[in-house]
Amino acid sequence: MRRVRRNIALKILSAIVILAASAAVYTMHIMRWLPWQKPVFERAIPANCVATTDKAILVFSKTNGYRHASIEAGVKVIKKAGQKRGWEVVATENGAYFHEICLKSYRAVVFLSPTGDFLTDEQQRAFEQYIENGGGYVGIHSAADCEYKWDWYGTLLGTRFRSHTFLPYPVPEAEIVTEPGSHPAIDGLPVRWSKKDEWYNFQENVRGKPGFQVLLAVDESTYPAFWPKAMHGDHPIAWSRSVGKGRMFYTAIGHNAATYSDTTAMNHIMGGIAWAARL
Repeated sequence: MRRVRRNIALKILSAIVILAASAAVYTMHIMRWLPWQKPVFERAIPANCVATTDKAILVFSKTNGYRHASIEAGVKVIKKAGQKRGWEVVATENGAYFHEICLKSYRAVVFLSPTGDFLTDEQQRAFEQYIENGGGYVGIHSAADCEYKWDWYGTLLGTRFRSHTFLPYPVPEAEIVTEPGSHPAIDGLPVRWSKKDEWYNFQENVRGKPGFQVLLAVDESTYPAFWPKAMHGDHPIAWSRSVGKGRMFYTAIGHNAATYSDTTAMNHIMGGIAWAARL
């Protein structure tokens, strides 16, 4: 009888923990869109928005919602790594850079963990034309968790953010599997490597979709994804594809500032940027 009561008590306690975690996560997501976080849109074309070389990358990290503490570290390290490669790396949070005059001078635009809605309809159209005419797109981490009303952007990515690991909090360590094949974002990477991150689950699995190349997957058996549910075994976290004459590369890693001091992770990110920019 005592054992039965203890089991019942444990089940009740587990249910309470799950409900509390669920409430916390939903509260966190709701807070991203509170009125005091009303989106701000820049419209005036910056006077100095044009790159000065033909090997330029634009890093865009606008947040009209939750802001990742890793953004500043990411900007700093991508700038340094790009400059070592002979690139001009410009960082901005000004959506007015998304204009034909500005965009055409950059080989690729890196969406570094942006959140919320941050581009006007005109700016979105300018970016669509930029990519389809040969520009490069790089999405890092929450680049999959933004601009939900922009249908073209969802098609570009192939999917959208659905949820992320919450228990255990904050970021569990897991094993990443480097997919077979060749691509600058995975060339030279270990077949399996460990990393702590906020593991994203997606609304759809991009594997098998026409034109998509899966580059990395996370092994769900190597971390305790108690809640929310993971992606049932096959869990891509990085991929690429061609879009018109342009290229897109997305990686879900990057929640932590430590990502940008991780040699393996940076080889992956910089390889993806180089591929998207054709550099």
